[in-house]
Amino acid sequence: MKIEKISKAQAEVEIINSIKSRYKGLRQKSKAPTFALTYGGTFRTLMTNCGFDKATAKTIEAKYHELYKESDEWVRNKLIKASHDGYITVAFGLRVRTPVLAQCILNTKVTPKEAEAEKRTAGNALGQSWGLLNSRAGVEFNSQVRDSKFRYDIKPCAQIHDAQYFMVKDDPEAILWANEHLVKAVSWQDHPDIYHPDVKLGGEFSIFWPDWSHELCLPNKLTKEELTNLVQEYVKEL
Repeated sequence: MKIEKISKAQAEVEIINSIKSRYKGLRQKSKAPTFALTYGGTFRTLMTNCGFDKATAKTIEAKYHELYKESDEWVRNKLIKASHDGYITVAFGLRVRTPVLAQCILNTKVTPKEAEAEKRTAGNALGQSWGLLNSRAGVEFNSQVRDSKFRYDIKPCAQIHDAQYFMVKDDPEAILWANEHLVKAVSWQDHPDIYHPDVKLGGEFSIFWPDWSHELCLPNKLTKEELTNLVQEYVKEL
């Protein structure tokens, strides 16, 4: 029997990723407050947008910043640098100008509201700009499709936020090829700002059939036999 050792960080990542299947309801409820706090909101935002009472909103805010304290510190350091440089560097070297920050002292009682607004914009850009990873993966994958024997079997439909949609021929080989190569493309994280030895990027390939309300999510590194069995079980359940 082979036993693989994993680090504490890897174990924590696996636990977090398991929330998607183990706690679907709670995960869905957490999206609105998480997004609000990620993009510069406060407990007041949670009260207004989500309907929480003050005590609950403050608790959620405190727990969020406790959990993501390293991310908060990373953003804080980037904003301090922006206040000296007059711009903040986001995904792939793109610069967002911060002229007001460059003229102010941050995080004081007399920091003008214009500086606070610019700080939120710059801080949000740090995260949102990495939506370009979806475009980067799409370019890589579609380039591979054009150079493959499946160039007429896999057609791009749309890119929406962090998802990509394709029309794929009803052919196990084409589906397996797309599953392998698209997952590899979205797993790219070679840029130093997003590289981490334990926390990895990734994705899953799903088949929507017979309509958008029915989804069959495929595991990574799937074999033809496994795909056949999954599809047969999926059709039976339908």
